[in-house]
This record gives sequence, C-alpha cells and structure tokens, in this order.
Amino acid sequence: MSVYALLLTHSKMGVRDIQRSLGFSTPSLALHHLTKIVEMNLAEKDAHGEYSVVKLVRVGSLSLFVRIGKRLLPRFFFLATLFSAMLVVYISFFLTWPPTGADAMFLVLCIISIVVVVYESRRVWLLSPF
Repeated sequence: MSVYALLLTHSKMGVRDIQRSLGFSTPSLALHHLTKIVEMNLAEKDAHGEYSVVKLVRVGSLSLFVRIGKRLLPRFFFLATLFSAMLVVYISFFLTWPPTGADAMFLVLCIISIVVVVYESRRVWLLSPF
C-alpha cells in the first residue's frame, strides 16, 4: 500500500525512485510490489519503465485522505479549516463587547472543536502510508 500511496503523490516514478523513497533494501522488492499493483490494474508501466497510477482506490488508511493534485491531505483538515473560518468570522462580525454568555459558549465550542479536529488530523497524518 505504501508503494501505491507514493505513486499517488507523484506523476511518474521508476523502480529505483520508489526503492530510494521507501527505503527498500533492493530494487527487486519495489518491482515486486509494482508488479502486483499493475496486475490489479491500479497502475501502468510506460515505455520508459516509469509507473503511474491509472485508477484511484481508497483502501486502508488511504480512505482517511483526500487527494488534491499531487497532495494527500487528511479529511479532518477541511473541518479544521471550517471551524477556524467560523471563529474568525464570528470574532470579526458578531462578537459583542463585553461578551455575553452566548458569545462565550460559541467561542469555547469553536476552540474545542478546532483543537480536537487538529489533533485528529495530526494522528491521521502520522498514519500516512508514505
């Protein structure tokens, strides 16, 4: 799965590139994994011996990521962005001074939500197979 995840983040890679990136002991180990991926019709080999992804499949820890271009981002990243934007908009336009109980409740819930979602994003990022 780590070979497939690495191919997802790069447009094309050769056997030696994959071996070096993933720290495999020999190129034949990388070739073995690439052959399995090609047999499953998830990747293809071009005339120059470089491999690229043909089909996107979400398996294992890859299902916790969203692909944007060449990047894989944890799904929780978008929730963290949403809660942060909500907090900034609320503070900019709706916060009254002195803050009322409703203001305090919203701010506390937003901050707790941001902390929890950022923590979960970090945990998922550390699980990344690449």
